[in-house]
Amino acid sequence: MVGADEPWRPGDRVFVRGQRWTLLERTPFAECEALRLQPRDAATRQPQQTLLTPFDRPQRIRRSQAIAVLRPRRWLHVLREMASQTQPVGGLQAAATGAIDLLPYQLEPALAMIRGGVARMMIADAVGLGKTIQAGLVVAELARRDGFRGLIVVPAGLREQWSNELAARFEIDTRLADADWLDRASRDLPGEVNPWTLPGLYLSSFDFVKRPEVLQALEHVHWDVVVIDEAHGASLGTARRTAAHALASRASRVVLLTATPHAGDAEQFAALCRLGAVGAGGPPLVVFQRSRAAAGLATARRTILLPVTPTLAERRMHRVLDDYTAAVCREAATRRDAHARLAAIVLKKRALSSAGSLATSARRRLALLADTSAAKAEYQLTLPLLPEGADGAEDAPPDGVLAVPGLDDLARERRWLSAIIGIAENASRGESKTRCLLRFLRRVHEPVVVFTEFRDTLEDLHLAAAAAHHDVLRLHGGLSPRDRLSAIRGFTRAGGLLLATDAASEGLNLHHGEGHPGCRAVIHYELPWSPARLEQRTGRVDRLGQRRRVHEILLVADDTAERLVLAPLASRVARAAAASTFGPALLDALNESRVASAVMAGQPFDRPDAPSVPSPELQRAVTAPPELHLDAQAEAARAAQQRAWRSVARTPGRARGVVATIVHVGDPQISPGLVCVYTVTLCTPAGATVYRQLVCVRVNTSGNPTGRSSTDVRCTVRNFLAESEPSVRAAVLAAQAGVLETATTAHRNALQPLASRDSTIRIQLASAARELVQVGLFDGRALKALETRRRFAAALLENSEERLSAIGHDMALEANIELTAVLAARRRIR
Repeated sequence: MVGADEPWRPGDRVFVRGQRWTLLERTPFAECEALRLQPRDAATRQPQQTLLTPFDRPQRIRRSQAIAVLRPRRWLHVLREMASQTQPVGGLQAAATGAIDLLPYQLEPALAMIRGGVARMMIADAVGLGKTIQAGLVVAELARRDGFRGLIVVPAGLREQWSNELAARFEIDTRLADADWLDRASRDLPGEVNPWTLPGLYLSSFDFVKRPEVLQALEHVHWDVVVIDEAHGASLGTARRTAAHALASRASRVVLLTATPHAGDAEQFAALCRLGAVGAGGPPLVVFQRSRAAAGLATARRTILLPVTPTLAERRMHRVLDDYTAAVCREAATRRDAHARLAAIVLKKRALSSAGSLATSARRRLALLADTSAAKAEYQLTLPLLPEGADGAEDAPPDGVLAVPGLDDLARERRWLSAIIGIAENASRGESKTRCLLRFLRRVHEPVVVFTEFRDTLEDLHLAAAAAHHDVLRLHGGLSPRDRLSAIRGFTRAGGLLLATDAASEGLNLHHGEGHPGCRAVIHYELPWSPARLEQRTGRVDRLGQRRRVHEILLVADDTAERLVLAPLASRVARAAAASTFGPALLDALNESRVASAVMAGQPFDRPDAPSVPSPELQRAVTAPPELHLDAQAEAARAAQQRAWRSVARTPGRARGVVATIVHVGDPQISPGLVCVYTVTLCTPAGATVYRQLVCVRVNTSGNPTGRSSTDVRCTVRNFLAESEPSVRAAVLAAQAGVLETATTAHRNALQPLASRDSTIRIQLASAARELVQVGLFDGRALKALETRRRFAAALLENSEERLSAIGHDMALEANIELTAVLAARRRIR
């Protein structure tokens, strides 16, 4: 047993549970210690294990100067294995071991957070540049530490994809945190244990964590990292934003992911940048926003605007609808009624999608106007009852908007709507865009994705495509997560035609193929009124891993606002994306509100207003990332070299002690002697390795090393260990003093911002705990709930104090030097 005066250190050899292990990391707690152990015999392929002392009673295997003599080739393999385990301060071990392409730009966010001390960042790269991989690198680095707690919040439809990506690329297991998991955990754990406090990586959806009963438990956890995917979905004034900020403000590190951080609304962008901010005047949010060209992945996308000539019935439909919406907008302006104008905009968007969609919405509006109060009540009850993960509101008819009267004369409005319904139903019997789409599909014999904004348009297209004998799959917001996954897998495996709404335009990978080259064709059935949405759609196939030229086809109805207003905007977005100028300025100038005004007025949108200037407060809250391009290139090269070493260092198991070999040199200019390889490490008091490098030293010896047998080589090395090795070790350590000091300073600088943030979080938690007030003395249920909240709050505060203490201890590094290999050079005697 190891006594209190002899603490465990990384590298110690341990015997426990009938096996030999090597200690990798030690994590002290109040009443015990966690020891992370690596099996000594790699041939067993047994995973690492974490044991608790004194519950387990490990014994230290006393180090002896064991000398293993190997053949030169085997010795070189062992040396390569040692080299593959070296790391600089802030090195990304996950990059070397992960199943990812080593693209330097993808390493920059992880370097900024692990090496540079950035505590809060946003990765806002263009669609398809691998934001999931970049966040995964951060999570993988932090997950190597004992007691790690991480939370990833994503749209419900992306949970399975995230889980698969982390498992396949970084071998990280995630807990799918949903209602079923929470029920099981609550039954299996004692009542005083918060299920979320157990170490691990949790993967949950926005709509689950925003539930009050779920968020209340989540607020009592201090996370090592919180990752929020599609962070722009946590918009200002929503429950999603409230939940996301509550979680992020209790995390040591925060990673926000979004391809569209700025959708033209400066206030929403400012709110997004404040997610997870703690205290006043804290460090700004670091924003990574790279285009495909900046990442060295210039697009070869081809964009085609395909004009479609409307039928006479469709022309008449648009003409009558224009007259109706103009009348509504005039009266709404007089009344200053923004809701009525919004209803007119919805009908206009539906008409530009399809005649069938307009007929459905006009019919629904007519019914809602008959009983507005009942319709509103029905609408309020519908959304919360959707199954978890079904984002049905994204592409469902907006009843709350359609129920608002547009004209003062309600009877006149009903007559107008009845006429529009009849005309739209007549036009829907032979829609020009549907015929154009079917002609195109007959000529294309490869997978195609067709995007439309509305679900009823999608269902009409499904009937038409199925009648034309196409293999059709559907992807929309009303599907359960399982059905969404089934549709994606079916499209990946078999190809065919995938009809999707914008509920599927975020986060999904639709370019892969199993048994076929994959998808490269995207058709926009109607043009979205948001430039960002157009880019999101095409980004499902124009992304990393796409090896062919992507074809983007936009169906444009002639003689409509789509041709007059939207088509020029789509062309401008395509040019901006190709020239890598698609960014906040363009989104601010072409935001959906301004586009809607141009469409309703029927005027071209050739000269948008100048983009708004960010406020001084926002400019102080956001900053560009540090210059890490060269560091990322060097780290990618280092990771590639370590991969190469691992690929050839396939030994049955690491030889114990000092590994030695002998080589014969024929050059008389080379004197005989020893080449000693030392492993120099810097470790925290808890045992975590911060820095590990190999240092080679040549030691000249008197005479020629005698003998070629293992016994002779072992004798030569033993003589060196007894006579010269202590002085050589001291000289190596002295020579490395400057390097170790620089590494220690870099490590402390990376921890300082983390300590500052955790200190601010602890102060806020202490303040919040004092706000728990006494309830009525006779309210037993409330008293019990209050006691539970107090207990959780006290545990959270204690955990935060332990984190601060651990950071302080980790700043004091311990240097260690160990002789690990010896090469004896013997002059060949002829």
